[in-house]
Amino acid sequence: MTGTALTFTRATLVRDLAISVRSGGGWFYAILFFVVFAALAGIAIGPELPALASAAPAINWLAAAFAIQLTVTDVFEDDFRDGSLAIIAAEQTSLFPYFFAKVIFVGLIVATPMILASPVILTMFGISPVHIMGAATLLAIGIPSLVLTAVFAAALTAGLRAGGLLAVVIAAPFLAPPLIFGVLSIETYIANGIFWSPETFVLAALSLFMAVMAPPFSVIALRLGLE
Repeated sequence: MTGTALTFTRATLVRDLAISVRSGGGWFYAILFFVVFAALAGIAIGPELPALASAAPAINWLAAAFAIQLTVTDVFEDDFRDGSLAIIAAEQTSLFPYFFAKVIFVGLIVATPMILASPVILTMFGISPVHIMGAATLLAIGIPSLVLTAVFAAALTAGLRAGGLLAVVIAAPFLAPPLIFGVLSIETYIANGIFWSPETFVLAALSLFMAVMAPPFSVIALRLGLE
């Protein structure tokens, strides 16, 4: 990106972070949902450590996917409603800097706290301390695909009535592959001690795929939503 684009990205990111801190909003709800979902799932499974440990990878990934999806559905809504997005689209030759600012914003306030909390959740579920950091790193490798999928779905439904629910429905098919390979990668790592397993490579490839595909299609969706 050019210097002007980087400046705009930084300014948008700082604005969104300031609004989030002042409102006490999504940055807290995401991590709260992540922890509550994991805790309730653990209660439902029961107190047996073997059962909890076997379910830990799936619970960890499902909690992250749901928390991200439910807190990112309205990431464009405020700018769409107050006309800020229309002004940005009219003044900027490209919406890519705006989109990247939103992705970084979601990564900082939603994804990063989950990655940091993941070792605590896995420890509660009886995962060996030897595997804790590796399992959390595998979540970090796959979480960009979850974030980009959620932001893409939010772009498709920006400005629509009941857009949040529609965004969840749209994102569901795209969330299945990273969830499947995310769980398999952690299970393989815990069972065999192999970090860079075929499942991990597929998980990384899914994040890279979404990094390539989500930006252009999201920008197109935002432009169409403004027409």
